Amino acid sequence: MSAEAVPGAPGIARVAVPSPTLPPATTTNCWLLGQSAVVAVDPAGVRPEARSGLAEALWPRRVHAIFLTHHHPDHVGGVEDLRARTGAAVWAHAHTAAHVTFPVDRLLDDGDEVATDVGVWTALHTPGHARGHLCLRSPDGQSIVAGDMVAGEGTIVLDPPEGELDLYLHSLARLEALAPARLLPAHGDVIEPAVPLLRHYIKHRNARTAQVLRALQAAGRSTPIRLVPTVYPDLPLPFHPVAARQVLCHLHWLARRGDILVDGDTFQASGGPP
Repeated sequence: MSAEAVPGAPGIARVAVPSPTLPPATTTNCWLLGQSAVVAVDPAGVRPEARSGLAEALWPRRVHAIFLTHHHPDHVGGVEDLRARTGAAVWAHAHTAAHVTFPVDRLLDDGDEVATDVGVWTALHTPGHARGHLCLRSPDGQSIVAGDMVAGEGTIVLDPPEGELDLYLHSLARLEALAPARLLPAHGDVIEPAVPLLRHYIKHRNARTAQVLRALQAAGRSTPIRLVPTVYPDLPLPFHPVAARQVLCHLHWLARRGDILVDGDTFQASGGPP
């Protein structure tokens, strides 16, 4: 395990830490912001060897603070170990602080500043994947630490009630409007160029919403798990429960728009073709 500098982005490096994340991803990127005194973003790693490997990869840098994009286990597994090793303060959104078992030293919200020895980054509150999800925008505006807004490997799961499609789409559109050159995702490689991928994500989610609506209209009345074979016809059966959570997210968004009706765990089409 080693720290790899990001080409064309001085003061940014990453350590890919083995973590209990969703396949095909097997690691979570711990982004290092700064040169000698760094902010470490999302120190993952549950196993002792992953935690010690991250600590070794950080040398000779000093960890000034630990920044969390959100509370999911594959992002916070190594926080307590790294704090014990370095004495660094933990920074996160209030919603994140409410979900973790360790104390958060500084609560951050949209627009708050995160100082490093190569400039000041800006926190962006980007809910949708998680209510307390934060991104970070670099001092020059060219790089955004994206957490689980996008993925360089695999896909982004939206799991209600934390996962909310309307908020997620709004957050994606906000990142697109900022026009960064690169995205630094939690899983996979640096994403360049950034804007085309953000546009693709927005287009794909809207197309999936239309597909879910058509499937429900064809069924008349159904549940998320029953819609999965229609919406994801090539998906192996073991992945159907996770896919059902994605379908549920789209159904919730359709219900909030008034396009469908909700009766407990069952959904019913209420309008014409999408």
